[in-house]
Amino acid sequence: MDFERLFNQKSEDDYWDIVNEITSYLYRNSEDYKKNSNSICDILDDNDNLRSILEDNKALDLTKSEVEKLIEYINKLSEKNIMERKYIYQAGCRFTYFFLKNIGLLKEINTDVSKG
Repeated sequence: MDFERLFNQKSEDDYWDIVNEITSYLYRNSEDYKKNSNSICDILDDNDNLRSILEDNKALDLTKSEVEKLIEYINKLSEKNIMERKYIYQAGCRFTYFFLKNIGLLKEINTDVSKG
């Protein structure tokens, strides 16, 4: 049994499950994320040439307005990815904190940060 190969496969499977959970959660609970995701879909729905380039890897000439829409698409996709990565990072930090606390490596210290 190749433990490392099995561990890597399990980690990869879990990663995509977590990403799917997080994107679903964000879509249901974040208006900004939902609006951004819908805008990305709308851009592709309204621009067949962009869809052909981005989804079918076709080489096509674009008009100036299509190039502007492509730039908008890339910017919105980047914003969406940043929102997802931030949430994944925060979820990982929370998981690590509670894991370390649960196994006894962290102790809670009550510190009043309001006193400057």
